[in-house]
Amino acid sequence: MIEIIFRLLNVLLWLFFFIVGASPEDTFNFLRIISGVTVWKALVNSPWIITFLLTAYYMYFIYSRCKEVPLPILESLLKAIQIGLMAFIAFLPLRPDFDLYKNVPQYKNVVYALLSMKVFFWLFLLTIVVFYYLNGHSIFKRLPDLFIDFYSRNRLPNADKTEKMKQER
Repeated sequence: MIEIIFRLLNVLLWLFFFIVGASPEDTFNFLRIISGVTVWKALVNSPWIITFLLTAYYMYFIYSRCKEVPLPILESLLKAIQIGLMAFIAFLPLRPDFDLYKNVPQYKNVVYALLSMKVFFWLFLLTIVVFYYLNGHSIFKRLPDLFIDFYSRNRLPNADKTEKMKQER
């Protein structure tokens, strides 16, 4: 029972994490207002810091969980990079302000595509976390690989290759 409560609390904490990442501009402005920091005294004046930090943390989370499965280090790293690219798009400081974008006709389709990708990746990444806390590490084994050409998943050691070649003769 305590484990179930712990898992639900973790999912709620991750949901807060994703809500912050859904609109980094609003989060950044809110934090600046409640802290009383003016624009002239701020060390950072951009919501991009939230995007970069959330992306880096999510990449570290994926990498650590993939190593726990255990997956090879290279595969864990490539999955973390792939998910990091998705997280970067999911946490972009891009608001769905359609009145603002309708005045930029040459970039309107690009912005709408980015907004669509942002929503899709946001939901996908949240689903990964929810499945992890409900089902365990098995979700990381089934994550799709876009970098499959960069490494051989089913690499046989040299001794096994030699043995297999002998059996085929």
